Amino acid sequence: MEIHQSAFTREQFDAYFASYAGMEGGNPAAAVWFCEFSPGGVGTPLSDSLRPLAQPHAWDEAFRRRHREDMARWQTHQRIARIMAAAREKIRYGRSEGGDWRHYLEEMLYRPCGWEFKLNLFPLAIRPEGRLPWSKLYQGQPELNPKQRYFDLCRDGGRFRFIGGLCRRMRPKVVVCLGERHADDYLKAFGMQGIPAVEHVLKPADQARTLQVYMRQGTTLIVCPAVAGSAGLSSDVLLNALGCFISHWLTHEDFAERADMDGLDARGDMTPAPAPASWSAVRAVVGAPLMACQMSA
Repeated sequence: MEIHQSAFTREQFDAYFASYAGMEGGNPAAAVWFCEFSPGGVGTPLSDSLRPLAQPHAWDEAFRRRHREDMARWQTHQRIARIMAAAREKIRYGRSEGGDWRHYLEEMLYRPCGWEFKLNLFPLAIRPEGRLPWSKLYQGQPELNPKQRYFDLCRDGGRFRFIGGLCRRMRPKVVVCLGERHADDYLKAFGMQGIPAVEHVLKPADQARTLQVYMRQGTTLIVCPAVAGSAGLSSDVLLNALGCFISHWLTHEDFAERADMDGLDARGDMTPAPAPASWSAVRAVVGAPLMACQMSA
């Protein structure tokens, strides 16, 4: 069964993709962003109007009540919660134990005025769970078939421009990009093409994972393995170590409690000051031993 009966134009898709469509959301003014290649699960279904989303989604209290039991199955979000709980624990208490990630997941992750923002390069799920193959699912949408046509529209159209523009406007301190095989797309979307990388080996205990670190205009972009799979950041020790690593760019203010505000313009006033301010500062962080981050959770 198709998602849609009527075909949308290329212009309609481009306008829809150049918005918060297909993003879990949270707070765009937060100091930390997480980005994946595409949404997991069933992704974002196409609406009848295909109206661009002018405001980001967020996990507010109503969302948490509806999905309290579902959270136990959302492994990617659980692992992002573990990363953020570890970063918060390090900043607020100077501890490397990792913090209470379950509490962070259930009460703090992706809040409207919370401490992180979650987005995806491409707004539609590439492998929708329990659905037909892409070609069948969108067979009534010529602008989405073949799949490469959809990818090209996002890369060369409004989607990547929207992401890059949002990043320049909100100036997150750290953008954590999950999945190193998509590095070229991450660099293109966030305007980091041509920027030299500094390599950092994250090695808590006997496990090692390589991170590529880039910086431009006060934003540090970290391309790292996905948070799944035998070669990814799938262990608690590695996730805690990554949280400790990104804490080097954060301050107490980045985990301050804020009252909810309505509208992106209001949140724009909360844009954190970028740090560190130079490549020498980045190299100092990346090249440091970071002994506290090498401890087991």
